[in-house]
Amino acid sequence: MQPLQQVDTGKQDREEFVENISDGKLSNPDLHSGNEDYYKSYNISKIIRKMDLRILPVMSALYLMSFLDRTNIGNARIAGMVTDLKLRPAQYNWAVTSFFFTYFIIEAPSNLMLKKFGAKIWLPFIMVLWAACCLGLGFVTNYTTLLITRLALGLAEGGLFPGVAYYLTTWYPRSMIAFRIAIFFSAATIAGGFGGLLAYGFQNMNGLGGKTGWEWIFIMEGLITFAVAILGYFLIPESPSKVKWLNQEERDVMSWRIAHDGDLRVPMDDSFRWAYVGDALTDWKLWLNLITYWGAAVPLYSVALTLPSIVRGMGYTSIDSAQLHTVPVYIVGCVFVVLAAWVSDRWKRSPVVIIMLCIAVLGWGLALGLPARNNAARYTSMFFACIGSYGSFVPQLVTLTSNVGGKTKRATAIGIQVGVGGLAGGVPPWLFRASEAPNYPFGCKISMVFAIIGIVSTSINWFLLTIANKRKDEMISSGRAAELSDKELSEMGDRSPYFRYSY
Repeated sequence: MQPLQQVDTGKQDREEFVENISDGKLSNPDLHSGNEDYYKSYNISKIIRKMDLRILPVMSALYLMSFLDRTNIGNARIAGMVTDLKLRPAQYNWAVTSFFFTYFIIEAPSNLMLKKFGAKIWLPFIMVLWAACCLGLGFVTNYTTLLITRLALGLAEGGLFPGVAYYLTTWYPRSMIAFRIAIFFSAATIAGGFGGLLAYGFQNMNGLGGKTGWEWIFIMEGLITFAVAILGYFLIPESPSKVKWLNQEERDVMSWRIAHDGDLRVPMDDSFRWAYVGDALTDWKLWLNLITYWGAAVPLYSVALTLPSIVRGMGYTSIDSAQLHTVPVYIVGCVFVVLAAWVSDRWKRSPVVIIMLCIAVLGWGLALGLPARNNAARYTSMFFACIGSYGSFVPQLVTLTSNVGGKTKRATAIGIQVGVGGLAGGVPPWLFRASEAPNYPFGCKISMVFAIIGIVSTSINWFLLTIANKRKDEMISSGRAAELSDKELSEMGDRSPYFRYSY
């Protein structure tokens, strides 16, 4: 491989270029103007492998604990929490739902804070906060303290998922991002199975130290989260321009590739401006993708929050058996999360989302239509529901993250999508009514409806993005695009005629 063309600017200017191109300042955009072809043709597979090994395990561990700590209330429920706290069905539902109210509020502001302080500081900080909340759930004594602690947990945990999703977009090109987000999101499906195994072990600590089994579930998982947060501070890399495990050439190449991702002539303006926040709020892509997000998230949380209770109603009546029978469902779901994302990176995202949501409709339809006595078939239907709901989630999320340009706009859009979309997690507890056990017909019907809505909104988004790209082609062919200055193109972000929407 040929060496980079050298420009005699000195070490200080060279480092300033890498720093500025990563931060969106670009005070010296001509520093390596002769190396564009080299950057485009550079084989980055070795760099990507380094990044994968350093970034993905850490992000996956963080999200594993995040999803585990928000959904372990379902494991505590069948381990005796409802009886010990004397909770009425509506009170339990509010305890679950309350998490998502504060989760929704904090997500967009948290992403802007992450942009300011960096992932290395911000993500471990919020993780320590929610670890304390999870630990506190092991000491609640009534409905009021349970509700308050769940509200605090949502406030502390809300910034993680949108933060990691945004953080990964600052490291990886669009064509590679879905698979990487899937790797860390697969921790959510692992959390379901892992949570069942942990709950099985921790609930058998019943009586130790005067605490019940369900209390130990919260206490032990809170302590594990503390440990992961501390490790996270030391292991989370800051940015491609600052890490020592990439050499200078590799830093330059990745910084250039990220800055010019999307077939851009000039990098987008990545500085913070309130105008870019407003641009995100008025972008139709955000709101249409938000509908799809709900279409995937309601069925997903129906699995995540109610699967232990659904499985218990299938004849696996002992607590241990119900916890353990959730594990295979999540293992299969995990495989399809990664597989669906891998295919979407190499093919197109929208058809993958549609196929996965069709599988979710099949799963919930079978769960609805099969007779209550046919436990084996109904258990199989949960595999389809999990595969489709979880498998659709990452490609639909990346459809938005790949099509909003500029770091401020992207951070805002991801925060809003995941924040408002996160409210979907408050819906399933009200759908799966104890009075309708073991088939839960109302919950299955509504989960199907949301999946169908997701299919329709994905199809509309696919069509509109195709039209938008054709209009950009017309601007280029007519010569109107050439009349725009580099400054105008940079400030246009994803509206630039040279930025290609992916779908």
